Amino acid sequence: MRILSYQKHTPCEPLRKTFAVKKLAFLFLFFTNSLLAQLPNTDIWLLNISNNGDSISVSDAVNITNRAGYDNQPAFTPDGTAIYFTSIRDEKQSDIYKYDLNTKQTSAITNTPTSEYSTTFMKDGKHFSVVMVEPDSTQRLWRYPLKGGKAKLLLSHVDSVGYHCWYIGKKAAVYLLTDPHSLCLASDDYKTPRYIDDHIGRCVKFHNTMLVYTKKTAEGKHQFCMFNLPGWHVKAYDSFIESEDFDLINKQKQQVVYGKGSVLYTTFVYEQKKKALIDLSSYGIQNITRIAVSPDGKQMAIVAESK
Repeated sequence: MRILSYQKHTPCEPLRKTFAVKKLAFLFLFFTNSLLAQLPNTDIWLLNISNNGDSISVSDAVNITNRAGYDNQPAFTPDGTAIYFTSIRDEKQSDIYKYDLNTKQTSAITNTPTSEYSTTFMKDGKHFSVVMVEPDSTQRLWRYPLKGGKAKLLLSHVDSVGYHCWYIGKKAAVYLLTDPHSLCLASDDYKTPRYIDDHIGRCVKFHNTMLVYTKKTAEGKHQFCMFNLPGWHVKAYDSFIESEDFDLINKQKQQVVYGKGSVLYTTFVYEQKKKALIDLSSYGIQNITRIAVSPDGKQMAIVAESK
């Protein structure tokens, strides 16, 4: 079932929406909301990173949520003093919470009848954006001031957003709930989102004018790709990982970190050179998914299930 449809086209040709967009978005949210109580108990763990030139190690896993329920999608603030994350409490909708790394206290950032996901800090240093599930099941981007205040709708013409990453200027790379899932570039200057790639993983990172993401292969692996402007250039690399979740742990060397099971691995975007960093099973950690590295590269937040 498609919610958006497109044909293979020149890179700058926009996506063409179909009537089914609202229908599948509604179904997606219906099943999501009905399964809230059945979501796995996920916690967010904080680890230290030691980077000595060519050698990277991680240690000291601490559970910073440590409760029954869904805590996910960690994102470090630009100054590295806190982690924003998505939390579902009392089997209600999701809200954004903040964990202060200095005081070790957790506080609610949003408290709304809608659901907010996918906290992403904006380049102006004053706002963060979220994917909001609106009352009619539309999923669009909204922004909140970091100092508190009302939410404001962004890119009002772009819906069915699953995840996002801010690109150059005010452009957003959006993971759209198409069939297959697609990566597109959205902007107020575009009438509709412009297609980049499809069959992509949910993790998209920005680095040095490039978008780094993975593309799902027929064998179930995730192949690293990069997108760059000008030229609307997509390049696929012969480097694969076993997870769609990753982050850049050494941006200059395009080195990434990802998890599989209870083990954290590191590899490179441009070559297959996998190395195990640490097995976290002794902490009771299993099924590592989301990963976020702090701006200074000294800490890492991971999402995992606990035994």
